[in-house]
Amino acid sequence: MKCGILIIGSLYWDDANGRADWRKDRLSTSASIPVRAPIYYGRKSRSRGDTYTMTFRGNDPSGVATLVPCLREIERIEDLKDEAAALWKAEAPQSRSGAIGSGWGCVGALLGSDEARESLGRAWNAHFRKIRGEGLSVVGPGGELDLAWPETVTGQPADMDIILATATLPEAEPPTAQTLADAWLGQNGGYERYFLENIRHGIRTVHDLEIWRCIEAGTPGWVETDGYREAVEVLRGEEQGR
Repeated sequence: MKCGILIIGSLYWDDANGRADWRKDRLSTSASIPVRAPIYYGRKSRSRGDTYTMTFRGNDPSGVATLVPCLREIERIEDLKDEAAALWKAEAPQSRSGAIGSGWGCVGALLGSDEARESLGRAWNAHFRKIRGEGLSVVGPGGELDLAWPETVTGQPADMDIILATATLPEAEPPTAQTLADAWLGQNGGYERYFLENIRHGIRTVHDLEIWRCIEAGTPGWVETDGYREAVEVLRGEEQGR
């Protein structure tokens, strides 16, 4: 059975903390496809200077995430456990072996095909309840992602049997575009890279242009950084209707 990882942030482009090795060893990044997803900048990250990172919300697939096929097919529950644990290790490098979550996030699964549901559904539920014990955000108590099956930007259902994703705990109130911009404008640790690299790699929210206008109004010097040129050109082109 074909398995894919639904990625909504730095797991796709960050090379630190073993993520580059995880992608190389486990994912077919050359076969990545953009898919509609209900995503927004909704989690304040202390490790990123109290700026915001991407998270899921309900079923409002107005954003664009990246679906990356796994190199290995899933034949039994042990294979799915292994992929889920590897995903969480890439997300949280200091986690213990076999973990699939913590207080701020966890891995969930969408079982799309009849074969996946029949052969893996109960076993995945049991594993999740044993290892994790509780759901979080859009992940239910049995480890199921409470998300619609992703569609490509042309409206075709994603060609997978199983999809894994990491859900994180969002803030109680969704931040405004100005709040998001102020967080990136108010730090000097380079954490604006998260927003701009997402833009560069096609991981998008419906609010990106509004956020960008607030950032640009603050005239930060890092906007003209060479490494951000591609993302800035995309945003400025959208602003001008190109």
